[in-house]
Amino acid sequence: MSSQFTDPELLLFTMDPKYSPGSDLIAKIALRNLDIVNIVVTTVIDEEARSLYSPRPTEWPNGTKFDVMYVSSVNSPNLPPVLIEVQHTTTKDLIDLLIGYPLCIKKEYKVKPIIVVFGTHVIRNDVSSDFEATSFSYIKQIQSKYWADKCYFVDKNTITQATEAAILPPMMEQTLNKVSADKSTSEVLIEVCNQTNLQFKKILNTLDPMPETILKKRLRAYADGGGIYTQTHKQMYRRSSDVSVEPMPPPPELSELAENCTMDQINTSIGILHSEITATTDMEYVHLFQQTAEGTQKTDWNLCFESGILEGFF
Repeated sequence: MSSQFTDPELLLFTMDPKYSPGSDLIAKIALRNLDIVNIVVTTVIDEEARSLYSPRPTEWPNGTKFDVMYVSSVNSPNLPPVLIEVQHTTTKDLIDLLIGYPLCIKKEYKVKPIIVVFGTHVIRNDVSSDFEATSFSYIKQIQSKYWADKCYFVDKNTITQATEAAILPPMMEQTLNKVSADKSTSEVLIEVCNQTNLQFKKILNTLDPMPETILKKRLRAYADGGGIYTQTHKQMYRRSSDVSVEPMPPPPELSELAENCTMDQINTSIGILHSEITATTDMEYVHLFQQTAEGTQKTDWNLCFESGILEGFF
């Protein structure tokens, strides 16, 4: 099956680890944009809140830290702080945190905040079973009388229900775009890993009929390493988008003896890439090429010359 990705630059793309799929960092950056701030506050408060709110620090002296907080420049009980959490999987543990967060905010601003949770993937049934309707078709809430002014939830399920018979309001559209972007990013990166692995396999297949030379060993070692690298990242991207199963626990720590044995094996493999080539002159390289090609009926001098050129000889 041919790939739908034909741009070679896509196969060379490297994502900064801090922006890896499944993380909330990109969403948190977007939520600090003033246009997004206005969309959120005019939705959960009213139009009078427009241009009055701005992002504030979310770390507190007691160690409490949450995702994003908007605070009004006007001190009024009708303009409470807005606390936002971006959550991959929403569980009752998050609800416990949400009950604790407003204590810091109320102590500082003398008013209970409005909380908005953007669920990017799954809200567990033991949480969603307590949802109540709101005046917004795409937003649900839970009871929060004693700790927050309101506690709202928006996720793909609440959006799907609302899109059946309504035009998307701005805040709802932003959330839907975020959910879709997370999914497509993971899928694209998995496909990139698949296509990269396929190229490494083609390299190995091409090397098979060639005589055993220094260059062949090096190319095989590089291709094997590249295949392991892309397969590892493929599994990581797949796990980041799969919330239906619990991840496996990390592997146990190796003993010092086992670590030494493993390092010996790694160093042996690395030797193929580095220590095998000790030639410093053209003739020494030719002798090494003949030694590594022992067992073949005839030395392939054309291959020797081409390999030597790639290694910096001749």
